[in-house]
Amino acid sequence: MEGGLNFQTGEFAKLCGVNKRTLHYYDEQGIFSPDHVGENHYRYYSARQLYPFIMIRLLRQMGLELSEIQDYMRHRSPERLSRLLAEQEDWLDAEIQKLQYMKEIVHNQRQMLALAKDICCDTVRIESWAEANLICSGSVRQMMLKEDHAGIERALMAHMRYIMEHGLNSGLVFGAMVRRADFLEGDGHLLSRFFTVTTRSVATVPPDVLFVRPAGRYLVTYFRGDYMKTGAAYDRLRDYLQSHPALHAGAYSYEESILEDLSTADPRGYLTRVGIRLQDDSKREECEPLWI
Repeated sequence: MEGGLNFQTGEFAKLCGVNKRTLHYYDEQGIFSPDHVGENHYRYYSARQLYPFIMIRLLRQMGLELSEIQDYMRHRSPERLSRLLAEQEDWLDAEIQKLQYMKEIVHNQRQMLALAKDICCDTVRIESWAEANLICSGSVRQMMLKEDHAGIERALMAHMRYIMEHGLNSGLVFGAMVRRADFLEGDGHLLSRFFTVTTRSVATVPPDVLFVRPAGRYLVTYFRGDYMKTGAAYDRLRDYLQSHPALHAGAYSYEESILEDLSTADPRGYLTRVGIRLQDDSKREECEPLWI
């Protein structure tokens, strides 16, 4: 046996957290071979091989193909190693961004579930809402009037496709906007546009898709059950506005799904929020513009 600290295959495999078959396979493929083979025909690995093997395993865990690792090991040099590590650093940065994005979605979904626990349904309350970026579909109001269900479905699918293709899903609410004239006249079913709330960058989102919902006070009610059955919710909101003449409705109402099919298989457990931005006589600020 040659001098220095050496390990038989089983010992080396245990140190590296792999099984012997992995070491045999890497040897067969010319990726990583024993330091030497003894007169007893046993494979021996040296202590200096520990770190290179750990790095090879790390590169494999980072998604590098065995053929790429094999090619590098056959033609390795400091220059090639530098290029390889630079490529892997770029890959890791991209993976970290993906993981942060997924974590944001998970966090926001948990926030929505926590909100649902403390909700008192079928009442009216005033809430303070922060400004929010809404990614909106094309207008569907005329389709609603014509009962063009196929057109509405196409608009909805185009909206969802845009959200996914541009990485705008934040795990926040999906919903619909209704024009003030419609919900005040009892036509809350006449949706104007679908929307998805996003916290992602909207720097490249065109103005016909992006709508900034203003911060402010919102008149809000929640209800359980079929999210299309908004009639009773709008009745409550209209009654409240009529009994508080100093309050004025903004340009839209916002219907948002808090709990839906992802949360429960029973439609009776769906939870929907309907909110209307408020103005009062003491602050005649401009409401959000009517976006046809």
